[in-house]
Amino acid sequence: MAEFKKALQALLVCIFTAMLGLGIISPILPLYASDLGATLVQVGLLSSAWSISRLIFTAPIGRYSDRSSKKKIIAAGLLIYAVISLLYVLAGDFTSLVTVRFLHGIGSAMSMPIAYAYAAEIIPDGEEGRYMGTLNLAMFAGMGLGPFIGGSLTDFFSMSAAFYVMGAFTGLSLLLVMVFLPDDVQRRVRTERPRTSYREILSNRLLRAAFVYRAVGALGRGCIMSFLSIYISGSPDIGGLGIPVSITGTILSVGQISAALLQQPFGVLADKYNKIHLTLLGGVMGAIGLALFPFANKSWGALGARLVFSAGSAIGMPALTAIVAIEGRDKGLGTTMSVLQSAMSVGMIAGPLISGILGDIYGLKPIFFVGSIITIAGTAAFYVIQKAG
Repeated sequence: MAEFKKALQALLVCIFTAMLGLGIISPILPLYASDLGATLVQVGLLSSAWSISRLIFTAPIGRYSDRSSKKKIIAAGLLIYAVISLLYVLAGDFTSLVTVRFLHGIGSAMSMPIAYAYAAEIIPDGEEGRYMGTLNLAMFAGMGLGPFIGGSLTDFFSMSAAFYVMGAFTGLSLLLVMVFLPDDVQRRVRTERPRTSYREILSNRLLRAAFVYRAVGALGRGCIMSFLSIYISGSPDIGGLGIPVSITGTILSVGQISAALLQQPFGVLADKYNKIHLTLLGGVMGAIGLALFPFANKSWGALGARLVFSAGSAIGMPALTAIVAIEGRDKGLGTTMSVLQSAMSVGMIAGPLISGILGDIYGLKPIFFVGSIITIAGTAAFYVIQKAG
């Protein structure tokens, strides 16, 4: 039990600090690309480059982690994060920026999915929702505080300051992992199992339903990562609300923090009640939140839509990750968690590009309506697939 608490605390702190650094640049990166002359399609491509990298590397790295040291893989990913933070500042044109973003995806593939897999291996049976909700809390809290810090750094200093601070937080996370996270090699030797193929994982109807839910959901929600900060802080000439970057960062932060605070309570509910129903409810709430953004005309309207969207994430995420943790225990959690993360990458590749094309042709508001419709479709597909067979 003492080793479990030590490992869980180290994972919580490292996930929080790593996601804090990532969240710091989330409202900055689209604006940074725009300053370099990028079109909305290119801004979408910037997000897709990160997701393409994750799609290529996440599943193989996850499978390798089931036979290797998850601690060392997480540490290597965080090291890449830290180095990439400095490379962002050196990017002088869009081509350089998209290359750095692709490399950033490799670091992400080596850290976050493997951290979740490490945790899923040590979580007690019957408490998957509670502890996955706790991990999600750390993730959302880091992403929630990040935009506020990033927006404030940009308003008061410069965009470069946000990238430097991201590097500092990621370096701190790396140090914590190296010092406090126990190595997991010995435990893996004692519980070694045959390798599971990706096809075998997706033959499980619940895991297949989760894969589709994450892939289609990410396709629908791609506009949040790529275009929400532009929509809120962009000038009315391009269909934006014209809200200052610092307030934009605050709106994004409040949305993420509210989702973070609800993760553990809904995780506990997921252990007691039907995880399928909670996942479906989360998908519907997320779709409603997306549809509300175009009706916002002031900061309060944008905040309200963001809170509804966050409620959907808080309801659905702990239940979905608990399902994956339970179903993946006998298949290799590194492989299973990475396949789920790859599903998100599939959606995040296409979503920003589709949104960018829509934005260049029709403006920013239609992006959110289309995202809402796609999210509903993904939620319906999850219901149908998990019911089949």
